[in-house]
Amino acid sequence: MKRFLIAIGLAAAPLLAQDIVMKAMKDEMERSKSLRLPNSPAPYYIEYALDDVDSFHVSASLGALVNKGDSKLRAPRVAVRVGGPQFDNTNYLFSDFFSRGGGSRLAQEDDYDALRHYFWLSTDRVFKGSVQSIARKVSALRNVSQTEKLNDFAKAEPLKLDLGKSKPVWKRDEWTAMVKRLSAIFADYPKVVNSSVEFDTGFGTSYVVNSEGTELRYADDLLTVRVRASAQAPDGMPLRDGIAFHARAADGLPSEAEMRDKIVQLAKDMTALLAAPAGEDYSGPVLLSATASAQLFAQVIGTNLGLTRKPVSEPGRNFPIPVSELEGRLGSRILPEWMDLVDDPTLERHEGNELLGYYPVDMEGVKPAPITVIEAGKVKNFLLSRQPVRGYEGSNGRARLPGVFGAKMALFSNLFVKAKESMPDEALEKKLVELIGQRGKAYGLLITRLDFPTTGTNEDLQRLSVAASQRGGGKPVSSPVLAYKVYPDGRKELVRGLRFRSVNVRSFRDIMAAGNQARLFSYVGNGLQIPGMGTGGYVAGHSVVAPAVLFEDMELDKREEDWPKLPIVPPPALVSQR
Repeated sequence: MKRFLIAIGLAAAPLLAQDIVMKAMKDEMERSKSLRLPNSPAPYYIEYALDDVDSFHVSASLGALVNKGDSKLRAPRVAVRVGGPQFDNTNYLFSDFFSRGGGSRLAQEDDYDALRHYFWLSTDRVFKGSVQSIARKVSALRNVSQTEKLNDFAKAEPLKLDLGKSKPVWKRDEWTAMVKRLSAIFADYPKVVNSSVEFDTGFGTSYVVNSEGTELRYADDLLTVRVRASAQAPDGMPLRDGIAFHARAADGLPSEAEMRDKIVQLAKDMTALLAAPAGEDYSGPVLLSATASAQLFAQVIGTNLGLTRKPVSEPGRNFPIPVSELEGRLGSRILPEWMDLVDDPTLERHEGNELLGYYPVDMEGVKPAPITVIEAGKVKNFLLSRQPVRGYEGSNGRARLPGVFGAKMALFSNLFVKAKESMPDEALEKKLVELIGQRGKAYGLLITRLDFPTTGTNEDLQRLSVAASQRGGGKPVSSPVLAYKVYPDGRKELVRGLRFRSVNVRSFRDIMAAGNQARLFSYVGNGLQIPGMGTGGYVAGHSVVAPAVLFEDMELDKREEDWPKLPIVPPPALVSQR
């Protein structure tokens, strides 16, 4: 979708002045600047934000409607920082506990008085909580020795931008019919015992106002078609797969014919997996297709590009904080010297395809710019919000999701994996076969797709985490969905039930070669290393453009669990109604 940025001036100011939501937020912001409590630190920064979203959801299975409905959501956020940018109520273990807003329900209509009343009451609650939080933080520091003192908030220039409101285009009947038709495809594949197709659209307008003078209004629309399929192999092993299509505008989704082709292939792949043998423990060369490569770069490298900061905690109440694997590794080589990584949220399209990671301004009102995060294989930059971290004070516009301890979460946008040395994908497969012979291996592995974002349940993720901790430690990595043994004669055999062992950022130093055909992979995430497909709450779009890569050595394990028992009787016969 083409977006037009309008700097607020003589032309755009009247447009915002007519917006009831923005007027209520601005007027109450001016009044809130006078908040004071006797003998307590005063506010130095106040922020109001509101996401106003109209949604439609429809799901179907085997051609039959399962669920359908509309919803409206207004998600407000109120932040009050007291003290000063050098030391305030954030970056403390209980910052979020004391500084919650709410207390009343936000009006779903554009009623000026009701909106102001909500922000007045929420500001009062958050301000009082912030005063309590900073007092607890001061008390906690009396019993803690700080080796390094960092500021709590970085300066940013006020920004005023109006990108306009969302303009919904509703095609409920068309979308419903499409979902039913697409879900009916699985009726021709009876071995796929569970399947569904879901369509979600969220037409949203986001607002941000802060006491520094920042004023933002922009459309934030997202349409998604999600397809899930699962089955159970003859030995009881559960198998699952999924695919998602995303767009920022109603006419941006692939055609129904294109989606149909990909769903048919998904159903065929699932059917083939059921007949495939279980994989074995493996150590040796692994070739990842461009799609699988992009998925692995996203979850292992991409999720580590934003640095985290350990909050002040009280004695005996330490909280495990996920730390980036790249922390302290500035200048270290993690990729081959001939590879670069660039994060560029300013690009809307790549080779005619929409980039889901595009955004004109981040959640803190900072405009982003392209950043080379890895150059010649070495870590050069990190993704930053306005929360200072060791070695960095200011933001580079990567605050994309609400975070914890009063901060925003810095995430990548459009990640481009660039290989200065490459070869045709066919040559990569030949090189894999050569490595098999050199290493004396019976076969190598070709992986074409991972379970990322995962279609599994929370229990599946827990089992994956336990397996990762038991077999080499480290963070869990999505399991391969489609993996093939590649024999010395070039023959390929599909196998199932493999998991990566001990894959981390250091593993990428073992990339031997890259293909010359990069592919685009886009997904919606919630800041986790392995997000779930259809994850609710606050989400951000990401795109990765990457080539196929050949790893000199990787380890994979065979899944060994107590599988659930097969159904006692076979399923009823399916007869396609199409």
